[in-house]
Amino acid sequence: MEPSLSRRERKKLATRQRLMQAALQLFSEHGYDATTVEEIAEAADVAKSTFFNYFETKEAIVPALMEWRLTHLEDTISATSTAPVSSVERIKRLLHLVIDDPLANPALARQLFMVQRGQQNMQPIFALTALISEQVRQAQQAGEIRDDVNPTDIGSIIRAVFLHQVVNWHCGDKQLPLSATIDRMIDILMEGIAGPNWRPSP
Repeated sequence: MEPSLSRRERKKLATRQRLMQAALQLFSEHGYDATTVEEIAEAADVAKSTFFNYFETKEAIVPALMEWRLTHLEDTISATSTAPVSSVERIKRLLHLVIDDPLANPALARQLFMVQRGQQNMQPIFALTALISEQVRQAQQAGEIRDDVNPTDIGSIIRAVFLHQVVNWHCGDKQLPLSATIDRMIDILMEGIAGPNWRPSP
């Protein structure tokens, strides 16, 4: 069992959480570029200098925000009282939660992607793949997904197709609600796409 956090440690964690919550709200309302460190600090009710005690730059808060939101998603789909029993349905739930998250707002997502690319920080993408891959592993254990394929490969494919579908939907292909489009994608992947005459390359 881990020792209890000291009062000082709890206070530091609470301050960091307030800064991230303030940044998320301001980024969602005004965009990343239009939000200043001063505004984040003011919304979190701390001094500007306090912000820099936790994050070296405004850019540095972006991966922390993404990690925080991904942890929230993981906790949500792991909650036994609310999560679907089926691992495949949990994958769908996870992807629904991603598209409903404030960070998935298209305009904000584009800005944050540019920041992440500038920092060459792909950790959030890897973390999302890991979340999906873990559900794939559980689906394999439950017999819902073939167990002769690498779950990380499947997780990477689902993530890539998911992001492609999201972009297409926001660019105008809105024949179905986005959540229904995602469900259809997962169902197609589950059924498999190989035709009866397909043969693997020698």
